[in-house]
Amino acid sequence: MSFLKQFLIFLVLTSLIAFIDCAYIGTGTIGIDDGNIFLNYAQHIAHGQGFVFNANGERVEGFTSLLWVLIGAGAYTITAQPEMLLICFSLLLTTLVVTNIFIAIKKDIQQLYPGFLKYFFWIYCAFIITIGPSFIAWSVLSLMENALWNFIFISLAILIPATVETGIISTGKKTAVIILGCLLVLTRPEALAWNLVFTTILFYTFIQNRRRIFYPVLYLVCVAVTTIGLTVFRLHYFGFQFPNTYYAKISPDKIYNLTEGTKYAVNFVLGYQPVISLLLILMSVILLYGLARLKLLNRNSDVSLYGNMIIKKSCIIAVLVLVGFVLPFTTGGDHFGGFRFYQDLLPLFAWGILMIVWLVKNRDIYNSEVRTLGFFVVVIFFIVIGLNDLIDLKSPAKTQLNFEFLLAQEGRNLAEKLNETFPSHKPSIGMIAVGGFGLMYGGTTVDLMGLNNILMGHSPGDRKGIKNHAAFNKEVFYKLKPDMILAASCDDLKTATRVYFSMLDKNNFDNQAMKDIFNDEEFQKSYSPVFITDKKNNTSYSVFAGVDFIKFLENNRMLSVQRIN
Repeated sequence: MSFLKQFLIFLVLTSLIAFIDCAYIGTGTIGIDDGNIFLNYAQHIAHGQGFVFNANGERVEGFTSLLWVLIGAGAYTITAQPEMLLICFSLLLTTLVVTNIFIAIKKDIQQLYPGFLKYFFWIYCAFIITIGPSFIAWSVLSLMENALWNFIFISLAILIPATVETGIISTGKKTAVIILGCLLVLTRPEALAWNLVFTTILFYTFIQNRRRIFYPVLYLVCVAVTTIGLTVFRLHYFGFQFPNTYYAKISPDKIYNLTEGTKYAVNFVLGYQPVISLLLILMSVILLYGLARLKLLNRNSDVSLYGNMIIKKSCIIAVLVLVGFVLPFTTGGDHFGGFRFYQDLLPLFAWGILMIVWLVKNRDIYNSEVRTLGFFVVVIFFIVIGLNDLIDLKSPAKTQLNFEFLLAQEGRNLAEKLNETFPSHKPSIGMIAVGGFGLMYGGTTVDLMGLNNILMGHSPGDRKGIKNHAAFNKEVFYKLKPDMILAASCDDLKTATRVYFSMLDKNNFDNQAMKDIFNDEEFQKSYSPVFITDKKNNTSYSVFAGVDFIKFLENNRMLSVQRIN
């Protein structure tokens, strides 16, 4: 079967999953709220305004992927509404990932156990369907950099472990690995850690095969130069070493990050997907077995007699999975549904299928050992399932990923209404979810969580509390002093009043994110809750408005302003 035919088959599969996701989520092709932040920057770059969140605003790196923003900017030069173009591009990248993994594993199965090939295609398709809902939603529909990162990262995860094989490595593959390593740096900040891991693997495989280590050194130099160049650009253009998201999101307390990251990992193992939990356990057990029984770290290992280096490559993949598993320990995990930080690892679990094939093939050679391994895998798996059921007795429901899509849609709708309400004198508006809103609003959007605002992002604080929403600082807020904050469409005064009093509750999300500011005397002197009715456009809003801006509103004949008390 040719590459093109395999690609088209998987394109149909991934497209079908994407269509089902899109229909189920029900928000069309607008991406999640953070994906709209990328679009905001891309739009300004395409219009020649540079890396700014607000038109003519400050230079700020409120995004995590420079390369994806530049790709988005390129899409904006083609069309003013690039969402569908970027989704199609992401779909192609994701299909390439799925296809390349299938080809890589199929090649190893051909050497190891040719009789299994007739089953592998269907098992692999079942695997993709198993991980598909969240994996496709994140990599294709979110408008985040996931598809780009997955393609680069997984391409390296396929090419670099393959260097363990004896024989000459083609110049084309060597060049591709270096280019991909450099692109990885431009795609996400964690590329720094991953490139150190990939360099270590290259040194290992080259030393194992008694090759000269010039190439691993060259790879390290190239990715180091790219990293330095990116850092110099950041310091020169933005004035900071890291993206603004790092300062706004990551707590300086390392123990806190470790604790939260551990919780994130445990929740993934116990609650994400039983099939993935089983494969993670299997790959970990086989890795330990390979290190102990097959002496994988020994240059003179006879592992080639038991699968032509296949188990060694699979164990390297298992190492990559485990490294990716612990990386969120340094940042404290994430708040999104679907475990965004582990999405790039999901396709790598397909190598667990290969490990099962290896066990079946070698069951006669390692009969007692295979039974022992299988026993441990099954016992640990059922313990994990039992713990998951136990934890569910007291844990809340899983975070809904569709909520992120709804935030983007609601933000866009609200911004378009406000643009009509304020056709000329557009007030500055402080918001918590700023992606969809900031993309469409014609005035200044103040990011109260600091991702897209330098003053708030670099404000003092421990960044503890609501994950990724803990940078709010009251002193900085009064310096920024937006005209209005937390605008929301509202049908009537009664509903607006109910919304206001709910915000006074200390358990309210907005109140928690803003450190209970609504109950502060200073805030109550500076802002008042009001219900605004736009008579011309027949729209109305619930909003906190500054006392000075309320006077402007009351002088506007087309607007009716009622104070909420």
